[in-house]
Amino acid sequence: MFIYNTLLTIIQQGLCYGLVAMGVYISYKILDFPDLTVDGSFPLGAVVAITLINGGVHFSVAMIIAIGAGMICGAVTGILHVKFGISNLLSGILTMTALISVNLVLSGMKVYLPYTEGNLFNNDFINSFGAYDVYGNILVLVIICIVFKIIIDLFLKTKTGFMLRAVGSNEKMCVSMGRDSGNYKILGLAMANGMVAMAGAVYSQWTNVYDNNSGVGMVVIALASVIIGTAIFKNLRFVKGTTAVLVGALIYTGALNIIIAFGVPSGYLKLIMAVLFAVILILNNSVLSGGKKIKNREKHHA
Repeated sequence: MFIYNTLLTIIQQGLCYGLVAMGVYISYKILDFPDLTVDGSFPLGAVVAITLINGGVHFSVAMIIAIGAGMICGAVTGILHVKFGISNLLSGILTMTALISVNLVLSGMKVYLPYTEGNLFNNDFINSFGAYDVYGNILVLVIICIVFKIIIDLFLKTKTGFMLRAVGSNEKMCVSMGRDSGNYKILGLAMANGMVAMAGAVYSQWTNVYDNNSGVGMVVIALASVIIGTAIFKNLRFVKGTTAVLVGALIYTGALNIIIAFGVPSGYLKLIMAVLFAVILILNNSVLSGGKKIKNREKHHA
């Protein structure tokens, strides 16, 4: 029974983190932009959603507004980098740092803030599942992930989406085509952080509480999910990047929960996240890169 409940938790939490991973997939994998704004935009989405829902706004409207708030933050990071020449890392750090105060102000200077009204996981539909409401939660999360995955996939097939890819892979080519690569960077970062803020809104409704520290280490979880997913499916062309990072999020979340299930105190969670991410990076750089080197040698000798 314990294993079964842990599995259900992994699926729900992993799908929430999968939404973050899809956002970071846009900034990190598509734009090649290591964006640290994530650690601030995640709790921003949560506090915006919880404040509006507690104020009587329907949760669907609250989530849309949360997405808009996240997009503004991503755009700010992009503007700092593009218009003012601040490095990508520093521009993300500046926005993330500013959001610490913004989130506290929005939450009324409270670190924790509980929901008092119905939300995405507390409504007539979920309640209709009765004692099996966890299955309703999973169904809602799966639908949300699929919808946003399809939206991202379709967008990346548009002309703007192709230009976004071009900026990340070969910015000079984009400039040579007479396009302003900076505007595409701002757009991409706005989209990425809009996704992350939406994930924060979903996650806070799932846990039924806003935690101002919930964004700490979120970029680590997202990057690990992206790296795991893309590494596993790198040779399977038919698997979309968005699908890969969703699977990566489930695997990484599963690993974290399994480690904690062995009795490791929750206070060590961030340390475990960092160590696990370091192991993933080492394996990705040594094992996978080593495999590429071997293939290159074989081709050379052939």
